[in-house]
Amino acid sequence: MMLADLMAIVWIPDILQFANIGTSPATVLSVSILMLIAYSLLLMAINTLNRLARSKNALKSIANVSDALPLPDQAPEETVVRRINRGLISMRCFVSDTNDLNRRWHSYRYSEPISTGSRQYYLAIERSVWNRPFMSTDETILLTCGEILTESLRVGKTVKLLRTEAETDALTGALTYRAFIGHLKSLQTENVHNLVAVVYFGVEHLRAVNEHYGRRIANTVLRSVSMRLSRLMPENATLSRVSGAEFAMIITNVTSTDDVEELTVRMRNLAVMPVYTEEGEVSVDVSSSISFSNETDGFSVLFADANAHIYESESANLSVVDDAEAVLAMQNGSGDYFNASDVLRSAIENNTVSVLYQPIFNVNTKRIVSLDTIVRVHDKKGRTLTSYFVMAEAYRLGMSAQLTLDVLDTCVKDMTDFRKVAPELDIVGIYMNGSELTNSRFHERLEQLTHEQPHLRFGLQMGSHAIHVLHDEADDEVTDLAALPNVKLGLIHAGTTYSEIAAFARLPLDFAQFDETMVREFRVPRAMQIMQHALNISRDNGAYQVVFNGVETPEQVDFIRSIGGSLVEGTLLCNAMSANEFLMRLETMGTVLPDAALPQAEQA
Repeated sequence: MMLADLMAIVWIPDILQFANIGTSPATVLSVSILMLIAYSLLLMAINTLNRLARSKNALKSIANVSDALPLPDQAPEETVVRRINRGLISMRCFVSDTNDLNRRWHSYRYSEPISTGSRQYYLAIERSVWNRPFMSTDETILLTCGEILTESLRVGKTVKLLRTEAETDALTGALTYRAFIGHLKSLQTENVHNLVAVVYFGVEHLRAVNEHYGRRIANTVLRSVSMRLSRLMPENATLSRVSGAEFAMIITNVTSTDDVEELTVRMRNLAVMPVYTEEGEVSVDVSSSISFSNETDGFSVLFADANAHIYESESANLSVVDDAEAVLAMQNGSGDYFNASDVLRSAIENNTVSVLYQPIFNVNTKRIVSLDTIVRVHDKKGRTLTSYFVMAEAYRLGMSAQLTLDVLDTCVKDMTDFRKVAPELDIVGIYMNGSELTNSRFHERLEQLTHEQPHLRFGLQMGSHAIHVLHDEADDEVTDLAALPNVKLGLIHAGTTYSEIAAFARLPLDFAQFDETMVREFRVPRAMQIMQHALNISRDNGAYQVVFNGVETPEQVDFIRSIGGSLVEGTLLCNAMSANEFLMRLETMGTVLPDAALPQAEQA
């Protein structure tokens, strides 16, 4: 522009003279001045229009950035740069880690420093020497868009922090149930063909741990299980706490169901190791189950299983199971505290373990068909250790086999007395941890009872822990047990562990006992399907029986009858009793269930 002005000043008079417009110097000067004025006005107009266009482009760049709000969490600066470049002409905006670039034949302008906490960078505009010079509008773009980006990063960080706090369980560090469901929904939306697995881990009987050790120790156990599960969790997985004592792990892009099953076993084996606390070692039992999406049903199976697992948390209501006498006094540091492990060890060594009997009724014939056993241990003041604690702690102490043998001998003695009054009673259920299966004394005793008590049968009940022991080391021993004429093998807590699927296929099972949570949630479609499927297996195999545990309402009895079930146990029909109490019941009532026990069920 300056060169054009110089040329105009030098050549205009000569041009006028050459054109013979006038020979008078005054005339030439006047015309020259007028033409310079016109030329200046033209240049001013062009410059003004150029500035207006540059201002328009600046506003357009800022508007483009504003339209992109809220900026994405990943690389928001790239979005800002891309939007700015849409409005700029003959210039380039980019992200620079420094504000002292020195490229030859180029000049730069920079925004204020933008910090993400771990990184500091600038928005920069570059122009070459042949392009238009910088204007204040260019600096306005950098200033305004830099402030937008800085504020967006601040808001995003705050929102992420709030979301993390809202979606993270404060106790265990795992995600919440709301985040778990949200993740499943997002996976379903993103890719319906993505093979996804959900693995559930349940900390069994957390309430009993709380009662014996206190809430602080129970929380320590829960945190330890969460940390152990997270330790083996793959990168394509997330862990959520979906209820008080249950965790769910979502695994995406699954390539092999066998790998997931193997991972589940390894995670569970780590989780069930004793937890070391300030009160000593605490036994832990963890169940597991797996759900897979499929091409036919998509994610519907996963959502159905998620609904089925929303049972009320065991730790949500930590009331005392065995009356207030059972609560330990460790919280207040009083002299009333006792070491539960020492009490249990002494009871097993001195054979002072007692047994309660829970009748199992056939609701069609209204008669007792068998008995379940519940192990009880008391301290010197009569305080009771819960059955779960007794079984789990006995396993940790390496005394499970001795405990089961003590219970077995007690049952033989008591059943002999019961059969004098009710000869039709010939089967009693005894719970096993699994370590009994590799104990030679246990096998020898059962073989001996085959000859001593040929009319008495023993239902050996296996929970999730026993199933894992079988899977790892005791398959042959189970085959030997199943060959004994007076031994029946069965699963308890059915419907709550994935291990049952493999167990049904490879173990010679005679019965299954549904967990009380399944019966309690009998209206849940998934629970109904599981129970109905088990009954179908029972119909196909006449020797296989299904027992429904935890029956507390007539509605539950009506449901069991409606799907073809008949064997039930629970407080609605009869409470657990000591041997003397049950013998008295047999002498007065026999094995018959009173009509008044099922007032509404009879009307069904």
